[in-house]
Amino acid sequence: MIKKSLKKWYVVSSLAALLGSGIYTYGCADGWWSYSSISNFTPEAFADESYKPLFFAPYDRFYNGGYMDNSSMFNEDIVNEWTAYLQGKLEAAEVKKYLLSSRENGGEIDQLYANLKGKKKTTWNLKDERIQNFVSFLYYAKAIENYSNDSYSYWDYESYVANLMEESQADKIEKVFKNLKSKDTFYTNRMWFQVLKAKFYSTNRESVIAFFNESANKQPKNTLYYRGLGYVAGAYYQAGDFKQSNALYAEVFNGNASLRQIALYNYKPMETSNAKQVAANLSSKEIQAALWAMQGYYTNSIDALKEIMAVDSKSPHANFLLTRWVNQQEAAVLKFREESFQSSKEYFASLKKTIDQPGLAWITQIAKQPEKVDNPALWLLASGYLAIFQGDYTEAETALAKAKKEANGNVLIENQIRLFGLINRVSQIKKMDAKAEEAIVSDMQWIYHDIMPQATWEDPFRYDYALHWVRQYLAAIYAEQGNKVMSEIVFTNLDFYGSVDNTIKMEKFLLTTKKTKFEQLMVDKYEFNLSDIYERRAINLFYQDKIEQAIVEMKKAEPITAEYAYNGESYVKTYKNTELLGNPFNGKIQDCNDCDHMAKQSVKYTKLSFLEKMKEMQDKITKGEEVYNNALLIGNAFYNATYYGNARVFYYNALVNEYGNFISPSERKYLLNMELAKKYYSIAKKAATTNEQRAKMAYLEAKVERNEFYAKQYQNKDYYWGAGWDDPMFKKWKGFHELATLYSDTKYYQEVMNECGYFRTYLEKNEK
Repeated sequence: MIKKSLKKWYVVSSLAALLGSGIYTYGCADGWWSYSSISNFTPEAFADESYKPLFFAPYDRFYNGGYMDNSSMFNEDIVNEWTAYLQGKLEAAEVKKYLLSSRENGGEIDQLYANLKGKKKTTWNLKDERIQNFVSFLYYAKAIENYSNDSYSYWDYESYVANLMEESQADKIEKVFKNLKSKDTFYTNRMWFQVLKAKFYSTNRESVIAFFNESANKQPKNTLYYRGLGYVAGAYYQAGDFKQSNALYAEVFNGNASLRQIALYNYKPMETSNAKQVAANLSSKEIQAALWAMQGYYTNSIDALKEIMAVDSKSPHANFLLTRWVNQQEAAVLKFREESFQSSKEYFASLKKTIDQPGLAWITQIAKQPEKVDNPALWLLASGYLAIFQGDYTEAETALAKAKKEANGNVLIENQIRLFGLINRVSQIKKMDAKAEEAIVSDMQWIYHDIMPQATWEDPFRYDYALHWVRQYLAAIYAEQGNKVMSEIVFTNLDFYGSVDNTIKMEKFLLTTKKTKFEQLMVDKYEFNLSDIYERRAINLFYQDKIEQAIVEMKKAEPITAEYAYNGESYVKTYKNTELLGNPFNGKIQDCNDCDHMAKQSVKYTKLSFLEKMKEMQDKITKGEEVYNNALLIGNAFYNATYYGNARVFYYNALVNEYGNFISPSERKYLLNMELAKKYYSIAKKAATTNEQRAKMAYLEAKVERNEFYAKQYQNKDYYWGAGWDDPMFKKWKGFHELATLYSDTKYYQEVMNECGYFRTYLEKNEK
């Protein structure tokens, strides 16, 4: 059976951390995805550009998308070649125009061709042999394009071709070629290729085989030759002779770097026995290696790699296939995980047997014979890198040291070696102390100070996953040691800030001047600052009804100037001066946050002034002043500062990290909690002196009761949207019942009836 390796991986957006330490986000800070975010091994360091589309790509058919624009992929070469051939006798722009023109220019080309033997003057010197050749080429090439450009994909021979050239027309073009008197090899070579193209897109596709076999030996082995050979392979493919088509594609793959992706795309993976049979009949060891390289792309890469090494151990085709195998192996180790590991020991134990053990043993043996391979550094790094996941740290270190001697000044390989060295040293850390810090601090500084500032989207060096992994692993070590602060700093887990005590510990550490070099580096790269912490602490205290203490902390949250990561532009983080969008003390009949935000406000509250106003009202309640009104307003404030109200901005904070409609479990205890609103509404209700006031409190308490039901029934679950919303929407809320039965003669009751369709429907369903 053929075992295909092109498996799709589907990304889960939010997964538990690898070591049970928070949520891991793959990719760059702004969410951009890259291979560096899922892999450490950089294939670009070991195989040339022609193999790049064939590198391992877990989510795509080809690396980096690797789209083959078959109708235009050779355009630049064609234009450059003809422009050089014409020696300035035509303007370059004009050459490009006619070569790349679509069918609408056919009339001009037909007229130029008709004038070749006529006397009519044109702006072109039709007496010049090279211009004559160009016109003749255009005439036939554009006629063939009517058919070759009519297929779904130029090189996809399985697709339906809607319009085929009549065989007789293709034969006429062949006759023109055979009757050429010109000894111009450039021109005759291109006309030869047009015959191949015509026959391939004709009603007798197989005729391209005979024509190629009888004429190819007189043609130079250039790109046109191998493109023509691809047509022959395609004809065999269409006829169902996959052994022969694969043999020819192997020749194309080996002979012309620009056609490797096309050859591989059309290669038909075979049973191993058939592949061996085809390979045995190929004309050279290089072509045999090419066939096994393509076979290994689709099937078991390590088995195919062994076949390559058996016929041509120094084949460059082995390089790209080995990078695929390594990337496949690490994918099994580094892929997104939902499991949480309780310790670093358990983590490594889970990885050891994930790697292909026999394959790694063979790779390691080959790596010890560098004289036998084309790229010794690649084999040594493949062996050393994967040895880390086996716990063979000494062997890994030895392999990396040998690879460094084979790097020959290749910066990308040297960077890869240094990165793997860091991973190897971190993997051996059992306790973070001065010795452990000293072992890794210079390499961590190298990544942050040398690599990251110079990195671009096009930079192939894969350091992102490794850096995240190092931080995540060290966070687990710190957590095992009971050092929660450093665990948070090296790899953030925002649950840490749910405790006011933790925020105090973090503040103390950030303010101390006695930090080690490693600690200072991690603090410098920590994404949060003291103002984030003060604001978060103030928010925590607010939801504990410790308003006076919250004010003290919010005052410390001074605005700072920051920079956007994606463009470096500066902006101001306002913290205590952040304005709330609506009046947080309003308690309207309808919950309409957008309406409140758009309403005219005589007073605009900031986070700080909001707290200060609440403290002023609390003091009045304590003194017995206007208790009903002040308790009502404070109740509204606590209501609006939850998910349900118009003052969500109050809890917008980097460490709370709640900006949307789904509230994470760790924050629900505050942001979905109605207890403080209930507390102050109860105080107001007891202080009420009129039925109008009591009616209002009954309605507001119904809103609280409704929100509590939603929180318990739906929003405290991971998935709740759309599940059963219709049935319980009009339950018999106690507050609604009280309003309907006790205060139906109040003005406020009429206002509710006018504004609240929810209440009217409730009455229809429940108060009969």
